[in-house]
Amino acid sequence: MTESLLSLLESFPRQRVLVIGDAILDHYVVGSVHRTSPEAPVPVLHAERDEWLAGGAANVARNIAMQGAEVVFVSLCGTDEAGDRLLDILGREARIRREVERQPDRPTPLKTRFVAQGQQILRVDRERTLAAPPRVVTRLLARVRRALSGVTGVVLSDYGKGLLVPELIAEVVALAHARGLEVLVDPKGTDYRRYRGADLITPNKKEAELASDIAIVDEASRTAAARAIQKQVGGKAVCITLGAGGVAVHPRKGRVTQVSARAREVFDVTGAGDTFLAVMALARFAGADFGQAAELGNTAAGIVVGRSGVAAVAREELQRELEGYAGVRKSVGWDEMLAVRRSLARSGRRVVLTNGCFDILNVHHIRLLAEARALGDVLVVALNSDESVRRLKGSPRPLLTATERIELIGSLPYVDYLIVFDEDTPRKLLEHLKPDILVKGANHVEGAVGHEIVEAYGGEVRMLETGLGPSTGDVIRRALEAAPTRSKRGGKP
Repeated sequence: MTESLLSLLESFPRQRVLVIGDAILDHYVVGSVHRTSPEAPVPVLHAERDEWLAGGAANVARNIAMQGAEVVFVSLCGTDEAGDRLLDILGREARIRREVERQPDRPTPLKTRFVAQGQQILRVDRERTLAAPPRVVTRLLARVRRALSGVTGVVLSDYGKGLLVPELIAEVVALAHARGLEVLVDPKGTDYRRYRGADLITPNKKEAELASDIAIVDEASRTAAARAIQKQVGGKAVCITLGAGGVAVHPRKGRVTQVSARAREVFDVTGAGDTFLAVMALARFAGADFGQAAELGNTAAGIVVGRSGVAAVAREELQRELEGYAGVRKSVGWDEMLAVRRSLARSGRRVVLTNGCFDILNVHHIRLLAEARALGDVLVVALNSDESVRRLKGSPRPLLTATERIELIGSLPYVDYLIVFDEDTPRKLLEHLKPDILVKGANHVEGAVGHEIVEAYGGEVRMLETGLGPSTGDVIRRALEAAPTRSKRGGKP
């Protein structure tokens, strides 16, 4: 099963997906609370930073783009500041082509979440639900017709903000089917007749109960709810997401597929449905059956719930999760690490970073990594690339390739993430990642390179004394000294 899923992942970059739905601007005000207001029994949030993210259907588009696929995003927003900011965020995504209508009398949906010590303490929504008027629907359909050429499938992400009116949905389904394309829908509301003809619909348990008027308490009631929805929508299948219960796919013909959720700590479910829809759609458009598509979508959503706020999953991260090898799975690229860092910051978790060649793991390394992890909540180990080690140490270093070093260090339980950098120093990485604590061993004569960067943004630098024991150089010298002795005894040199 895993091999077939990995094969599907390889085809994701060849997909081009049309996403149509409500775009939302997500705003996070992140800070800390240390006292209660004297004016009222409410906490006082000391705001430290603001974060702006693309939410709603825009987050579905971003999740698809993170898998390496191309996206055409058709949506609607206002001519306000929130709309400007949202379009600017989407404009930074190289794989997303924006096809967004702007309507002067429509405010862009804005959700502001206030977060302290990793916990959301308040959410403020600014929006007006307005059905898209006929003239706007006409312009949106013109964009859809142009976009349909060359896409491999269509996704409708309905957040109930008024874009996906019945007339638009019906025309999109007809246009897609005329080209032999499947349409996947993440629904909203209780009347699913508006999605008539969609190939797959993905309500969560609560949504399925409301749409079917059947309480889901066991497999039999879930099947009855799926059949009731099937009568409204038609199509090929109903996929009900069950949170910790996993996913159940009820096809029009054939057996039900039940996919169990992977055990992991759940930190925040925000955006998990977007990730599930995005990855399931990509898998389906790449040729997966419903069971395989649900398995991939469920795996991706499981990664997201371990993060704070609206999040997206990179294809490489999903691949590592499927491969299941912890050491390799901890290795991340720059973009992925930055996304994880933002999520960790929103959750209030302290990030510790240490860097080095780590060529031949020795007792100093073990002590350093264990003590560094104890200083915070997450430990990131930044490794010099093979080329960087060669420049710093000279030939024949490194003795272990970056891949080998990743597997070795990643096997340690107190290492959370590994990232490889090509520069001779970690300064560029520190400027972008901004760890809370930078750690180096006290035996490094050059000190903590980049300490001035960390101290400038208010971070902490710690030099740890790792005690007595051989260094990497000592280990190499011992090996060289012992080599002739082993050779004389007839052993391998």
